[in-house]
Amino acid sequence: MSQQSEDRLDRIERNLERHAEESKQRMAHLERFLANFSKDVDRNAAESQKRIASAEATLDRLAELLTRSYHQSNQRLDRIEKLVARNGQQIERNGQQIQFLRDLTQGHISQPTSPAHSD
Repeated sequence: MSQQSEDRLDRIERNLERHAEESKQRMAHLERFLANFSKDVDRNAAESQKRIASAEATLDRLAELLTRSYHQSNQRLDRIEKLVARNGQQIERNGQQIQFLRDLTQGHISQPTSPAHSD
């Protein structure tokens, strides 16, 4: 083999070694990048799960509060309806009594002499 051929082979070997080392470094860099990316994905997934759990807990509390508020409102409406019914009955009785008193007054006024001063 000639010197020129050997030099050429040496250059090719050095180039191959350099390329192999560069490829090895790139692969190591990519592996670190993928490991960090995987850690980030895991961390983000865990944080998302925490946020979802917190949101679900908040929604559960809100649903409980809404249910309690709904029942309390229904109870209040029931009490109001009973009060209105009682007041309606009281108003009706008062109206009857007023009418009775009016009738008595009209009867008393229409008599020529009031019954208390009869002859």
